[in-house]
Amino acid sequence: MKETGKVVSVEGRQAVVMIQRSPACEKCGACKFGYRSNEMLVTIPNHLGAKPGDQVELSLDSSQFIKASAVMYLIPLFALVLGVVTGYMTGDILGIERQLCGAITGIVFTALSFALIRAMEPRLKRSNQFTPQMVSILNINKEENGNGK
Repeated sequence: MKETGKVVSVEGRQAVVMIQRSPACEKCGACKFGYRSNEMLVTIPNHLGAKPGDQVELSLDSSQFIKASAVMYLIPLFALVLGVVTGYMTGDILGIERQLCGAITGIVFTALSFALIRAMEPRLKRSNQFTPQMVSILNINKEENGNGK
């Protein structure tokens, strides 16, 4: 998956890049969990030495895209199914109607899976595993060249 963005600021070895969400980007969630705006700020490693104002191309490897999608969709789905089955099997033991217990337990397990994903987010960000990488500078900010043209 490739996107283009504009470097807003540079903080040490990191660049803050503003990107416009494409339709594919809106559905992914790899960059920002639950971010709703059409514009998104992403902090990424600045291996190319981009400066504020530069247009850059970002890329997320397709295998990483698939892994990020699995984390965002398959883990909660698995938690929902596990919760429903667990609740259904333990409903009689707890003296609660099986279907009701399964539904409640499924919802609780799903909510817990989202909380777990949210808790894992800082560690995943530090690993840069699901972070887009800057692959090229499309145009260098002319103000930085000193000629202003």
